[in-house]
Amino acid sequence: MKKQFLIILSLFVLTVSLNAQNEIPAYRATGYKGSVSVTDMGLLWNGVETSQGYMLNDRFYLGGGAGMLIGAVGKVAYAGRVFADVQSYWFPHKSTLTSGIRVGYLRNFSGETDNLEADITVGWSWGLASGHGLSVNAGLCAVFPAGISYVAINLPHVSLAPVLSVAFEF
Repeated sequence: MKKQFLIILSLFVLTVSLNAQNEIPAYRATGYKGSVSVTDMGLLWNGVETSQGYMLNDRFYLGGGAGMLIGAVGKVAYAGRVFADVQSYWFPHKSTLTSGIRVGYLRNFSGETDNLEADITVGWSWGLASGHGLSVNAGLCAVFPAGISYVAINLPHVSLAPVLSVAFEF
C-alpha cells in the first residue's frame, strides 16, 4: 500500500511539473524576494516566520529571516529565531522541486537558553497566477547548545527534530 501511494504521488508530481508553464513567476525574478511561513518543528514547536532577501537568478535565493515559535511541552514556552537562508529552485518551471539550508540562532525565552541551529529542507514550490508562490517544505533541524544552561533531550549535545513548513512567497 505504501509503495502504491509513493508511485501515485510520484506520477502526480511528474504530471504537475510537465504541465507547468516554462515562464518564471515574478517572485523568482532577479531582485527582492520575501516569504511568510507557518512552521512546525518536531510536532512540539509551532510558529510563524518570515524571510527577506535577494534572488540571485531564477534558481538561487539568499536572505535572512526571523520567527517566533510557541511550544507546548508540559507548559507553554516561547522561542525566537534569526537565520541566514539559502534556497535553490531546481528547474526553470512555475512548479519545481526546491531545497534549502537555514543556519541561525534560536533563543528559548521560557528556559533562557541559547542555541545554534541548522535546517536542511526539500520541498515543492508552485507559481500562482498572481505571480506569487506557494511552497511546502520538509526537512530536519539540528539544534546545538550554545549556552551552558541548555540540556538536550534527544542526544547529549545535539537535538534533532523534523521540520514542516508552508510558505507564501512574494
